[in-house]
Amino acid sequence: MLKIIVIKFISICQLNVTLVYYLSMRKTYLFWVLLVVFLSAPFQLLAQADKTDIYEDASAYGYDIKQSQEDEIFFYESRFVDLGLHLGGRTFTGGLGQLFGTGFSAGAFLTYFFTRQFAGEFTVNDSFHQFLIDGRSGWATLLDILGRAKYYFISEGYSKALLFANPYLFVGGGLFIRTKWLNDVPAGTTDQGPGFDFGGGFEIPIKARQVFMGVQGSYQLIFFQDESSKTSRGTPLNGDAINFALTLTYSF
Repeated sequence: MLKIIVIKFISICQLNVTLVYYLSMRKTYLFWVLLVVFLSAPFQLLAQADKTDIYEDASAYGYDIKQSQEDEIFFYESRFVDLGLHLGGRTFTGGLGQLFGTGFSAGAFLTYFFTRQFAGEFTVNDSFHQFLIDGRSGWATLLDILGRAKYYFISEGYSKALLFANPYLFVGGGLFIRTKWLNDVPAGTTDQGPGFDFGGGFEIPIKARQVFMGVQGSYQLIFFQDESSKTSRGTPLNGDAINFALTLTYSF
């Protein structure tokens, strides 16, 4: 009887050892499986990140993909603020063209870019002219203070030569101030009137996206108070101005 009990006890012990060994092996196998999964997870995330389109992820949060791309191009490739000088000449049409000669002009401008294509500009320009009215000669200046909206032609559909020249159009308006001095009278007279101008030009980069040299032309509609009047010899005082200038621009 004792022998039977001993044999059963030994059998039970062997069974427990076998069970403990089996459980230990399962824990070891589970440990290695979890370790392999843990180590491989970062590589899977990196591989997935390489295939991820940042704009596609942005679209999932309601962002405009095209706008995001345009903003990125604008911040990396566009101009923000331009400071410039322009030198050229101004002439007149109509009756003013008969009375006032073509004169030298000079000025400056400040341009702010809202996008790669649209910009706002503030410009000041002054020109100097000789005149002969009713046999009396003198000098005159024409100062304009203008605000403009500018549009640059930027598109993949244009040729490289056209894009290189940076062509643009503008339209604006402001105040024109005219001052006249007669040669035999020391004091000058001043009158002023509103006006509009529109034109275009191009800018060739001397230093990429920083320094530009260009040419621009504009037609200026000017409304002086005496434009419906005539001189004593019957010459009308109506007319507008045409301005051509060379520009030198520094871009920030």
